[in-house]
Amino acid sequence: MSANVVIPRPNQQSPSVVRRMLDRWPAALGLALALLQLATDDPDSPTGGLMVLMVATTAYVVIAALVRPSWSWAVVGVLSAVVLATGLTSAGPAVELGSLVAISGAAIVTGFVRRTWTRADLYRWQPYAAVAFLALSLGALWFAPETGRVLIAVGLIGHALWDLAHWRRHQVVSRSLAEWCLALDFTLGAGVLVLTLWPNVF
Repeated sequence: MSANVVIPRPNQQSPSVVRRMLDRWPAALGLALALLQLATDDPDSPTGGLMVLMVATTAYVVIAALVRPSWSWAVVGVLSAVVLATGLTSAGPAVELGSLVAISGAAIVTGFVRRTWTRADLYRWQPYAAVAFLALSLGALWFAPETGRVLIAVGLIGHALWDLAHWRRHQVVSRSLAEWCLALDFTLGAGVLVLTLWPNVF
């Protein structure tokens, strides 16, 4: 009998640290944006975090209503442009907020017409999540700035959990957007909470 010849297999090197970091570019981008937002944060206003939460909420329900995960980044870009354009032409946040609420409402109606919300996955929860996050966002404006900021921070952290669910199940929005939004929402929410409740911590 001939002896078995064992052919050595080439070593499979684990991905380099740089490669792993590059793979996490959405989280890095979200973290950087959150830190920039915190660096320019107005301690007497909940508006900064409020806009982030509103854009994230609107983006999710629009992408879900269209059933177009591949459009995720494009939708966020368009919504950001809408907020920027309306902000430049108005003296306060009312127009920006009104625009996002109108877009969210149209998306929710579209989802019902197209029966998107009857799907047995994360799609079916989108209109209810949108209403909840929008209600919390707008409701925060009725309270004193400090209380409003705490509510927005809680909303952002809650939306981070919503992002995590989408990232893990890879549904509704692109995985890269869910990862970006998760890093942005959680970091900004935690930061606003700390800066509001313990303003002298830094």
